[in-house]
Amino acid sequence: MQQGTNMTNDIKCPHCGAYHCIKWSSYSRDVVSINNEEKKINVQRYKCKICGMTFSKLPEDVFPRKKYSKSAIIQMIEWKYLYGGGLRKVGKTSDRKTIYPSSTIWKYIQWIGPKSKEALEKLKIIFSGVITVDEIYYKCNGGTGVHIVVSAVCEDKNGKYTVIIGGEDFMIELSEESRKDKRKMKKEIREMLSKHIEKVLQDVAERYGVTCIKIVLTDDDPIYSTIVPNIFPFAIHRICLWHILKNFLKALEKLYGNSKIFQKVIPTINSLWHVNNQKKAMEILDKVQSILGSTNKKITRRLAKLRERIIKNRIGLLDFRTNNPSESTFARIKPLIKVIKSFQSEDGMKNYLNSMVMWYNTSVFVDGAHKGKSPIELVCPAGVGDKITPFSYI
Repeated sequence: MQQGTNMTNDIKCPHCGAYHCIKWSSYSRDVVSINNEEKKINVQRYKCKICGMTFSKLPEDVFPRKKYSKSAIIQMIEWKYLYGGGLRKVGKTSDRKTIYPSSTIWKYIQWIGPKSKEALEKLKIIFSGVITVDEIYYKCNGGTGVHIVVSAVCEDKNGKYTVIIGGEDFMIELSEESRKDKRKMKKEIREMLSKHIEKVLQDVAERYGVTCIKIVLTDDDPIYSTIVPNIFPFAIHRICLWHILKNFLKALEKLYGNSKIFQKVIPTINSLWHVNNQKKAMEILDKVQSILGSTNKKITRRLAKLRERIIKNRIGLLDFRTNNPSESTFARIKPLIKVIKSFQSEDGMKNYLNSMVMWYNTSVFVDGAHKGKSPIELVCPAGVGDKITPFSYI
């Protein structure tokens, strides 16, 4: 280590803000950068002539007293939350040569958590008052695994994006009778699902307040029609328009196949997405009715039901018509089936779901210039900036 007395006027003291500093010493240290590459850096120290404090001028990518650089830590967190693997799998995957120790990844996840909470307060996220609920089913140990996700729709200058605010994972062990009978199987699943959905939404209501939730978006499962009004009495329960139209088109395809009538109806039905008032929506349904005719009773009943749901959904009143943001979130955590499987205890799972980092990094933009991306992707080396992420504050 060397000491000197060279004066400099372009270095600001972080303690008092003065620009009256001298070079005080220098040293070298090892830093692990992105892709686990270790390199040696030279660091210059300074002493402020006003307050007498000393400080180091570190490269932008280096933290004080941290072996791993900012870019390396972001890479660890990105792999963990975007790819949804366990800590060991994240550290070394078949298509990567890079190895990060699982203990190191866990240490930095714990370190970044509180920093992210501070960052989110500074970001002043505007919650739209809209939450979306969705569930996914998967086979597990001879039974059926179910994962429920509740997402909040938020918005800032970059656009709307969805952020996970609640989740539940549970197993349904089917009886021998229900495995043979599909109706009994569906009944067992619905009974279990109803209890867990109620539990998740109750938790969201307690944490966010019943009056803050303005709209609850779900698919057209009848379970939600009784649960949502009980827990959120001041909110509008809206059925996802995409699910309504998808189920209607499925019924038409089953009846007409890939006929000319079916092909003619598709663009007319899809035009409902661009409707901004109920009058136009009803005109489109009248057009569909004229194409299909009124000979088939099943289709007539489905059209009547579609009209009823469009009226209840109040098309044109608000901007949110689909719970696909939740499905976009699932697309990020589905590849390795369950991020929760990387934890051995229920408490670990809860901490994971309640972590601000997890909320942010398994979120996805649903409109704007960054549609389809996660906010964390904006800070990756190939990203477009770092103005809206927790990492700009650590």
